[in-house]
Amino acid sequence: MGDKLYRKGQQVPSFAALRDDGATACMNWLFTGCYTEEAGNKAMRRDLTQNALEAKLGLFPNFSFAWPLNRRILYNRASVDVNGNPFNPDKPVIAWDGAKWVGDVPDGGWPPLASGKGKYPFIMHTEGHGQLYGPGRQDGPFPEHYEPVETPVAKNLFSGQLSSPVYKFVTSDADVLSKPADPKFPIVLTTYSVTEHWCGGAETRNTPVLLEAEPQLFVEMSHELAKEKGIANGDVVIVESRRGRVEAKAMVTVRVVPFTVQGRTVHLIGMPYCFGWTTKGCGDATNRLTPAVGDPNTTIPEYKCCLVNVFKATKVTELS
Repeated sequence: MGDKLYRKGQQVPSFAALRDDGATACMNWLFTGCYTEEAGNKAMRRDLTQNALEAKLGLFPNFSFAWPLNRRILYNRASVDVNGNPFNPDKPVIAWDGAKWVGDVPDGGWPPLASGKGKYPFIMHTEGHGQLYGPGRQDGPFPEHYEPVETPVAKNLFSGQLSSPVYKFVTSDADVLSKPADPKFPIVLTTYSVTEHWCGGAETRNTPVLLEAEPQLFVEMSHELAKEKGIANGDVVIVESRRGRVEAKAMVTVRVVPFTVQGRTVHLIGMPYCFGWTTKGCGDATNRLTPAVGDPNTTIPEYKCCLVNVFKATKVTELS
């Protein structure tokens, strides 16, 4: 690449060096350049230095790595005029100095449009422009707010349609759903991963060293909800949805607080999804609770919001 020849086993600095003839290999092109022959592991960098231009926006280009190519802001050429001058000089993302782009890594290295050799900035779209109207989507061409399929409210204040009318779902005896504002399941569950397990389930629940670092399913809840339910930090609790129930240890924290939604209090709990049934003592799989619902365009699962109830276990059992 450039004036350097890279050989077998070496790390190339950019996805521009990847080839489709088998000469290179890459699991994910976005992370090409995260580790290079010249700089090593860029994700480990903790350098907070910036030049005067970068400091106006706080880009910190030498701290860790941002994909792709350490670019901090996608479509950054949309922040300049046809001559490459920032629309907001007080907060420049990128600028043309007459010979090259300075500031953030340019999202496409072409010169400004006024040169006659440039390209429009939204390079992932055929015509290069940003879009508000998006034809081809199952739920319509304009953005719309819908409540999750399992929602703690009975009315959508932004629309006459409560939830998406075209969401993807599975029909089976095990895939029942709670009705909106179901009084039997008034608490909202959201799921997340934990640092020790990164972002997995099938892998992490089978990895002894990860289970040693974070060994057991827990449910994070507010002090207010814990008091309401008579739950103390460390208690074994039952979390239940229309689809199933799990046991978990209560983790009472200040990170989670009650919400006031449409004039009433709605409680939120959080649970990781990286545990399961393969290792004794680590606890149940949170996915026993979540619904088989997907968004209409990509079928990405709606695991971030569903309705549950929580209560203290009347008989303390060993988590299975």
